Amino acid sequence: MIKRIVTASLLASLSWVAPAAPQQQIDCGYPLNRDERQFCAEQTLAEAEADMNASFESAFAKLRALDPTLPEQLQGSFAALEEAQISWRAFRQKDCDAYAGPFRAGEDGEMAFLGCMILQTRQRSDQLSAMIDDYGG
Repeated sequence: MIKRIVTASLLASLSWVAPAAPQQQIDCGYPLNRDERQFCAEQTLAEAEADMNASFESAFAKLRALDPTLPEQLQGSFAALEEAQISWRAFRQKDCDAYAGPFRAGEDGEMAFLGCMILQTRQRSDQLSAMIDDYGG
């Protein structure tokens, strides 16, 4: 069930990717072979990472700006967020390794891993965006 969700999410996301180089005309809306699917998945992960990093930077800046306005015992949320992000990255890696592990022997192993990474990265980006909203945008 989870594999189908990750695979569906990955395939749906591939259409949003542009080719990395002008000489490489890969239609990520309809990748034809394993190399093209992997290329598109890697590009999609890079875009998801960039979005998540932007969300993290916004949340971090918001918490850092809020910090001096709080009583001393309530300060430090920005540092806690930074530690949480480091821990989350380690969790994501291990969780996706565990998820994709059984598939690694076959051709779809790397795609299962990349799909998991994309899905979790997008979810984390949404979480960070919600945090920003909670603190007044």
